[in-house]
This record gives sequence, C-alpha cells and structure tokens, in this order.
Amino acid sequence: MPTKGAKQPPPAKDKPAAEEAHTKRAEKEPAAGNGGAPGRPVRARAKPMEAGPPPTDAQKIKALEKQSKDLEDKYLRLRAEYDNHIKRTNKEKHEIITYAGSHVFRLILPILDDLRRTIDHARQDESQKDDPIVQGVELIIEKFDKLLEAEGVRVFSSVGEAFDPELHEALMTRSSNEHPDGIVLEEYEPGYKYRDKVLRHAKVVVSG
Repeated sequence: MPTKGAKQPPPAKDKPAAEEAHTKRAEKEPAAGNGGAPGRPVRARAKPMEAGPPPTDAQKIKALEKQSKDLEDKYLRLRAEYDNHIKRTNKEKHEIITYAGSHVFRLILPILDDLRRTIDHARQDESQKDDPIVQGVELIIEKFDKLLEAEGVRVFSSVGEAFDPELHEALMTRSSNEHPDGIVLEEYEPGYKYRDKVLRHAKVVVSG
C-alpha cells in the first residue's frame, strides 16, 4: 500500500491524435521500396498499343493513287481560277482602254446642250441670225460635233422610234391619235452612244 501523501505516477494516457493519424496514413501509403512514390498511390502503367500489320503493296499503291488524284484536282482548280482571273483582268483592261474617255465626254455633253439651247433661242429672233456671236457659237458647236464623232461619240435619233429602256429615259407620257402606245413623240435631250455603249440616255416623251 502506498503511503499517504506520496506522489503516484500518472495513469497511462492514450496516444496523441496526431500520432495516431500519422500511423493510419503510413499504413495506407505504400512502402518506398515497392516502386511507388512515398505518399502517393501506385498507378498501373498503360500497355503499349499493339501495331497492326504493315500495309501491303496494293494498299500503298491505292493510297498513292488517291494522293495523286487529289493533287491533280487541286492543280486543275487552281489553273481554272488563274485562267478566269487572266480573262477578267484582260477584259477590264480592254474596257478601260476602249472607254477611257467616257467620263470626260459625259462632262462635255451638258455644255454642248447649253450651247444648242442658246442658238435655238437666238434663232427665234430674226435680227440675231446674222449676229457674229451667234455664228461663232454655231461654229463651236460644229467643232464639238466633229470632235466627238471622231472619238466615236455619236448622237442617235429617238423621235418616231419605239421606246427602248436601254436607250431612252421617259420623262412623261402623252396621248396620241397618230401613234400607238410606246412611241417616242418628243425629245427633250438627245441621247449619245460611245462606240457600242450608251453614253447618255435620251430624255423623251412617250405616247401612252
């Protein structure tokens, strides 16, 4: 019996929680000598895929023939696109060269129209027919006409012709007992062609 007052040893206590958790974790982890990294589970290595049998000569020939056919088709498409590009470019160059002056001629025509109106107004007065200024303006109009004609610009007639939207611009319609519908009765502004294209549509009155 221990004597009264003597210190007795403390009763045995359980292992600390941290030491117990460490022990459990060590039991789950594989040993370093088993080929796994300490602290990580070992993963099974994937088996290499087994290579199939090598292609036969017939298969190689067939693959080469397909590749050759694809390259030939690609070459033919590129050649067709290149030919179309050359044709389109040549056509654009030809039109630029052929109709290079069309913009300038369109600017000249309104001035020529004003000169013609001036002469028409002057001719209404008998006293101005022999006026040198009127004669000078008529000479200028004549030179303009010759210049435009030499460059391929020509006026075309419209009165009495059937209305053609490719040539005429109808300003209004007017009933007529002498003509059927769709006939040009009057021309307010003459139309012009430059070579084989319409440079300016004629502004007309059409029966209807």
